[in-house]
Amino acid sequence: MSDTDTATDSSSTAAQRRQREALEVSGWGERFEFVQPHNLSFWVYLALTAVGLFQAWAYFAPEAGFYADGFAISAVLCGLCGLAWFAWFRHIDRWERQPGRLVAAALLWGAIPATFAFAMTVNSAMLSIYPKLLGQEWSANWAAGATAPITEEAAKLCGFILLLGLAPRLIRTANDGLIVGAFIGLGFAIFEDFLYAANSTARTFGTDPVGNAVQMSVTRIGVSFISHPLFSALVCAGALYLIGTKAQPRRIGLGSAFVAAGMFLHFTWDDAAGLGGGNPLALIGVMFGSIVIGFTVLTIAFRRAAPREHQFVRDILAPEVEAGALTAAEVDGVLGKKARKAFLKSAPDRRSRRARKHLRRAILDLAHDVAHDKGSDSEAVRHSRAEVERLRAKADLGRGV
Repeated sequence: MSDTDTATDSSSTAAQRRQREALEVSGWGERFEFVQPHNLSFWVYLALTAVGLFQAWAYFAPEAGFYADGFAISAVLCGLCGLAWFAWFRHIDRWERQPGRLVAAALLWGAIPATFAFAMTVNSAMLSIYPKLLGQEWSANWAAGATAPITEEAAKLCGFILLLGLAPRLIRTANDGLIVGAFIGLGFAIFEDFLYAANSTARTFGTDPVGNAVQMSVTRIGVSFISHPLFSALVCAGALYLIGTKAQPRRIGLGSAFVAAGMFLHFTWDDAAGLGGGNPLALIGVMFGSIVIGFTVLTIAFRRAAPREHQFVRDILAPEVEAGALTAAEVDGVLGKKARKAFLKSAPDRRSRRARKHLRRAILDLAHDVAHDKGSDSEAVRHSRAEVERLRAKADLGRGV
């Protein structure tokens, strides 16, 4: 530390030192640069993406001219579903929102390298071996679940590791692993759904291509609420616990549990028919059980990751509380579930309750602007403070809350 840094640190308040340390540890406000010529992860990412693009072209090009209508409607329907999930994932990415270019890199990895350079090639080879070794009946019931949870989760995880190498200051907590993993899984799911729909058109030799494409697309979309985004979110969060970072202490047991949970859910979903024993009611029971377990585990994962993010918000906003721009109760009202409910419930009327909801968003925006500008009193920070003050007045809150 230089003499200037030492002088600055000694003149800082405790709240300012908390903020500075939180920004350093968390990586909040850091930018993402994809093009990193001196980073091996960048070149590996590019090489595997090129392989995936070549494989995708080789797979679709021979049939694209014959089944263009079916391919087009499949792409539109699967793309619209993907956009809906994308909007939801951006909504739940409420703490330090991942930069757009990092999200795009995650989506691209799941869509192209993970799908075509890894999973499709390995899956095809494995699925051709199982019938010869274990018979057609076993393969029909169990081959998908014996293959995909390993090959596909490994393919998506490889991309997560590469992105961790490209953005080590941005992907630092379990919450980051959940969000980035979900976007990788979303890219994979969109292209896998399109692949199924396109294949359904080709297998019928162009007979009612639009009808077949719509039917398969709708079927895949209908079960998309438990799919690759959920599986890879758990696996990537688990991997981050296993690796450990400056902001996230290593938790081998917890990390192993989340990785295993993601792969197990993938297995139960792919082999639901085998687990159901051919009984339609049992099949529905297995699928329903997978949904319940999946979202329960995902909720646990987010709750276990939340306290670290909550502490970062408190530390980043500590100088704002110290200066009187915010109150501790207002900051708590953004974070803990019970505090949020109490904060909203105490509103005197619907207008005030609505304003308090907007105030919570404005306080998080202030935290983001403070982090983006490294704690400086920038124009963006001043604008966010003014917005908090405006919404506080509408919410019928005094500074003494």
